[in-house]
Amino acid sequence: MIAGKISLALNAISITRTAEKQDPEISKKIQLTKALRGSVRAIGLEHVMQCYVIWKFAENIAGAKKFLIDYTTDFRQAFVAGEFYDFPCWPKTVPDISKLIASDPKAHPSDKYKVLDDVLNWATNVGYPGYANAAIDEIYNTWVLNVMFAKAASGAATPEDALKEADAQCRRIFGKWKEKGMV
Repeated sequence: MIAGKISLALNAISITRTAEKQDPEISKKIQLTKALRGSVRAIGLEHVMQCYVIWKFAENIAGAKKFLIDYTTDFRQAFVAGEFYDFPCWPKTVPDISKLIASDPKAHPSDKYKVLDDVLNWATNVGYPGYANAAIDEIYNTWVLNVMFAKAASGAATPEDALKEADAQCRRIFGKWKEKGMV
């Protein structure tokens, strides 16, 4: 988008934040919108979902637990430092979130991010309507669905063949993780 090659992106916050730093004039032309309404409702994919774990073999489990509690229960500083990239799991942990996103001095216009005010109502986890797990993570990170759509849209495969190929890949990935007891 910054190079002028696309007009729609589903990872817009990365693009607009990059533009604010690299090309403020382009940034002024980039706008954000809520997820589009489908046949049932408007729902968008939250593409960077945080998952916090503490390994059983961690050397300081108590300290790790305290860190995660401190980090996630007073999230304002992380939210601001992350330039609104990561929204809080619990909205009350950033009590002035609406005010912050309604007036961002880096944004053009300054209320560009206000559209995200209710994002927690229409964005969901990778894997929805199920849960994020190891198989979903691999499918997401190896672009199985993106490639499926690209093949169908570009004519490299029929929509039916692209779907069959993606289905086979997903089944293989789920099978692998099921064998490991991870799904």
